[in-house]
Amino acid sequence: MGNETLVVVGGVAAGMSAAAKAKRENPDLTVKVYERGPHVAYGQCGLPYYLAGHLEKAEALVVRQPAVFREQGVAVHLFHEGIELDTENQRLLVANRISGKEEKVAYDHLVIATGADPVMPKMPGIHLPGVMPLKTIPDAEAIQQFLSDPQVKQVVLVGGGYINVEMAEAALARGKKVRLIQRPGQVLNHLDEEFGKAAGDVLERHGVQLHLKETVKALEGTSRVTQVVTDQGTYPADLVIIALGVSPNTRWLPEKEFHQLSNGALVTDAFSRTNRDHHYTAGDCAGVYHRIRKEQVYLPLGTTANKQGMIAGACIAGNPQAYGGILGTAIVKVVDRTFGKTGISEKEAQALHIPFETVTVTGASHAGSYPGAGKITIKLIYHRHYRTLLGAQLWGPVEGAKRLDVLAVALQQEMTVEELALTDLSYAPPYATVWDVVQVAARAAK
Repeated sequence: MGNETLVVVGGVAAGMSAAAKAKRENPDLTVKVYERGPHVAYGQCGLPYYLAGHLEKAEALVVRQPAVFREQGVAVHLFHEGIELDTENQRLLVANRISGKEEKVAYDHLVIATGADPVMPKMPGIHLPGVMPLKTIPDAEAIQQFLSDPQVKQVVLVGGGYINVEMAEAALARGKKVRLIQRPGQVLNHLDEEFGKAAGDVLERHGVQLHLKETVKALEGTSRVTQVVTDQGTYPADLVIIALGVSPNTRWLPEKEFHQLSNGALVTDAFSRTNRDHHYTAGDCAGVYHRIRKEQVYLPLGTTANKQGMIAGACIAGNPQAYGGILGTAIVKVVDRTFGKTGISEKEAQALHIPFETVTVTGASHAGSYPGAGKITIKLIYHRHYRTLLGAQLWGPVEGAKRLDVLAVALQQEMTVEELALTDLSYAPPYATVWDVVQVAARAAK
């Protein structure tokens, strides 16, 4: 392979996983990382918990400092952004976001790990102080300044996905009044209707004012935001968090040179390769194969980003390892309850025209002989003819969350409901019932 150069554009989960893996597998490789922000290797998913007051500083979320990577032979350049790419001559033009200086960097291999940007709708008042997304540590530090201000009393959350249901808890913990507004008729819209309704009920029980099937039209104020205008009313606001999804940061790439999904995410194969030789992609700017849907999808998750990055690094180092794809396994804490999903939902199965059946059961989180047992609801979606699992959803107390991992493994191994019912799961009164609720659900499948 010789003394080749790997350039990674974009740090954090995918980019740093690729860089570190490639350097470990091939120490002779020259590895350069260009990251547009001030941090690499930090836990984005922990930002709402910092804002809830569980961490004193956002820097506590940093897993590894750039100096550690540099000691391992990975050159990290912060505040540098890829702005132009010449794939034919394998040259990347990067710009220093502080000095404005531009530099052309040659590479033998390139990993595009530029992530995604928050969707900020074009509407009056979107640039007012006090209106912001939550994606990075600087975003969180800006929000923290508002939450720490005793004059900030009314927090409005626009969007009802993962970020804002977590931000609802954070704002409540800081003593704020919380209002959540979104166009769909349920929060956590990726779940089936009954689970989305249950999540909304939890939020309302803790004091969140929900405005579903309502569209924000404008944000008003002079020196800072003071109110939110929707198609149904006007509401006071001292802080507005916009969380309406993300858009892959691929617009800077040469047009039509890379195969892309409809939203601009780069299509990748099982080895994190794009359609162009020596050009790889991973993370929130990339698509990924879905094991159940049998197609490339866009599901930006930190777990996927780390795996895709590692796969890219191994392939570049000459030790290729195929990635079989995802199930979309994801979990979220909604105040004092957990909601999770793996595989496909009932509404997805309908849209895909897959013959399916469902079963939903509610069981105890652990034996009644030990105090504090709660109720866990599990829904299984399974193939009508083959009896194999297609998907699962659950909600219940936080202690029940890891059942989702059992269900994810069952899906990945293409278990039938009968096989799942007879898995050898652990039992002791503080942890489970003798027939765990996962098995109870599987046994109930007819």
